[in-house]
Amino acid sequence: LMYKNLQWGNSNGNYNIKDTITALKRMALVSSFFYTIPGPKMIWQFGELGYDYSIEYNGRLGEKPVRWDYYNQYQRKYLHDMISSLMDLKVNEDIFETENFSLSLNGAMKRIELNHESMNMRIIGNFGVTASSIDPNFLHTGKWYDYFSGDSISVSNTNDEISLLPGEYRIYSDKKLDKPDIGTGVNDITYKSDNEFSY
Repeated sequence: LMYKNLQWGNSNGNYNIKDTITALKRMALVSSFFYTIPGPKMIWQFGELGYDYSIEYNGRLGEKPVRWDYYNQYQRKYLHDMISSLMDLKVNEDIFETENFSLSLNGAMKRIELNHESMNMRIIGNFGVTASSIDPNFLHTGKWYDYFSGDSISVSNTNDEISLLPGEYRIYSDKKLDKPDIGTGVNDITYKSDNEFSY
């Protein structure tokens, strides 16, 4: 997917999926949907780091470059940690074994609804290249929690739309989950003095 983003990604104004940083953010969007759908999943070589070589590189079954250096790139490390947190969630929460789920995947604005006695979840994402809104179709009013930010929203109308920027996604649950310790995906700058800083 990362290779396809860089080769054929769409764009609108300054938003360009062919840009490596934007492409990695799109991988986080896709991952928030791919890994939360109940059922087993597989990751291809370094996919959790945004591996950007074609499957046809050196022939479909040929050896591919091993890119351990990807771990040193903070944007790729963020994607790795984000996917790792989703895997941990999937293994430890019963909701990901539910048979009561629905997918709304047509168009740029997509939604997954997971319902279970332990909790309910709504995953929403903007797969387009312009800002847009989506109805999360919350199951009930009350507090819903954003998994990655740890923030909550108070829902008084279950069909109020939520605006998302291109590539933006949210995972809401009606049970408060521990916020994953994955950073922000923005490089941390250490200031040594007024004129010196390092990454």
